Amino acid sequence: MPAFFEAKSLTPDEQKRLAAEVEKRISEKMKDGALTERDVREIEEMRLKPLPDIQDVQNVYEDHLFKEDND
Repeated sequence: MPAFFEAKSLTPDEQKRLAAEVEKRISEKMKDGALTERDVREIEEMRLKPLPDIQDVQNVYEDHLFKEDND
């Protein structure tokens, strides 16, 4: 399984360990029958999007921190 994510806050070694842990857990779930090959393929093909509340953070701060005070 190729690396499917990039975590810029982690070192390359930490990313490799995290990817190995994820792969291990996926394998365990497939052996237990909790996931199928089709499930894994569908998950791999999903495009990740930021959570809506994370997308709105910039709007919250713009109004309060970056506007010039005209008083």
